[in-house]
Amino acid sequence: MKKIKYLVGVIALFAMHSCSTDTVETVEETAIVEDQSELVLKEILSLGFSEKDITDMGTYFLVGDDISFSKTGRPQLADDNMTPKQRRTTYLVDHNTIGVRIDPSLPSNWKTAARDAMNHWNANSGSSIFLYETDYYWPYNGGFLFNPEIQVMSDSSAPLPSNTIAAAEFPTSDGMPGYRVRINLDFNPCTVTNNLRFYNMIHELGHCLTFAHTNSSFGTHISGTPTSDSNSVMNGGTACTLSSGLSTGDRTAVNTLYPLGITAPTNVQAYHDGDEELTMTWNAVPGATSYKIYNNIKETGKTGWYHYRTRTSNSYSRELKLKYRNGYRMMVTAVDANGNESKMTEANYNW
Repeated sequence: MKKIKYLVGVIALFAMHSCSTDTVETVEETAIVEDQSELVLKEILSLGFSEKDITDMGTYFLVGDDISFSKTGRPQLADDNMTPKQRRTTYLVDHNTIGVRIDPSLPSNWKTAARDAMNHWNANSGSSIFLYETDYYWPYNGGFLFNPEIQVMSDSSAPLPSNTIAAAEFPTSDGMPGYRVRINLDFNPCTVTNNLRFYNMIHELGHCLTFAHTNSSFGTHISGTPTSDSNSVMNGGTACTLSSGLSTGDRTAVNTLYPLGITAPTNVQAYHDGDEELTMTWNAVPGATSYKIYNNIKETGKTGWYHYRTRTSNSYSRELKLKYRNGYRMMVTAVDANGNESKMTEANYNW
């Protein structure tokens, strides 16, 4: 039986799920937590594992080559009699427009996989989730700092087991997505093709959004989702298995947890007067109380977008000298009275 889940996250839990091809870790949110090896080991044994199934990896226990438990927190698991179903955890991301930084040092094939995976999540029309690329950025001298919410990086600073292709963190209790996706560039149990990179990045970003392995017993069943889904992109132990992406069951789960709250702006047009002024317009969105303007980052070595301005009307103008027009890009989102933000729509540039 296969299933989609989103993890039971707890402040003291660092539960890394791994299927010899994938590892996920829920980040513990308090500043410092003491080593609780004995408590964690006792909890693992109480789940029915024997000592021969448990390997001490230093900072965490690896259980049955499938699940890892940090020594800095005690796991708390849903009692579900190990029956696979589509599931969810305690913590969801409390906003849907999420900035992702892709480390510049990653090989180009992994960068492409990360971007393609983000686009795949964004293309799910029934969900409000929208992932966009960004970076650490100071738009002005002395101005505000823009911080990415998810970091995609190599595992060089915290090496993963050789049979684990990637690791991702789960959302935290403050509504933030999982912060890191670590990629094992030395993974070699199988030939890592571009299609496998793409699939694994979809999978890892799913963990950052709260989805656990569909074929494990953690979490709470997501109402309305099937209890069997062999095509789920969130199945564990599948790093060497090709996938076409989100299955019908996956989409049902995502749409249930992150429903589309407000539609995105349409007919977004950007104009330049040929001198010093740029204007962007779009069709008003029913229910929108404001609109967020995003600009592309203009700094050597950085890629992506940042939130630049908020407007209450369906137009925006700014000074932009003609010499800076080439390569200048903008996107807009709609925001309703409850703070729900739509997916982004990039402008059509009329120049």
